[in-house]
Amino acid sequence: DEFSIWFLSKENDPEEKFNELELRDALLKALKKLEKIEALVIQLYYVEELNVYEIAKILELTNGRISQIKSIAIKKLRNEIKNII
Repeated sequence: DEFSIWFLSKENDPEEKFNELELRDALLKALKKLEKIEALVIQLYYVEELNVYEIAKILELTNGRISQIKSIAIKKLRNEIKNII
């Protein structure tokens, strides 16, 4: 019917898929520019879903230092992605 278009998944939208791939590519490029420790903290936090306390224990750093590294890395990623896109 005429309203079924409103319920179409955005996954089928080619433009949406292109934008998603472009963002993913930009993120990968930005991640490669991070310091090794920054990339590791980001991976442990967002991919492995560890919390700051767990990461600090693994890397033998303080919770505060892990939070600081994560914040710096996120700021770098945002700036890098802004420049790429």
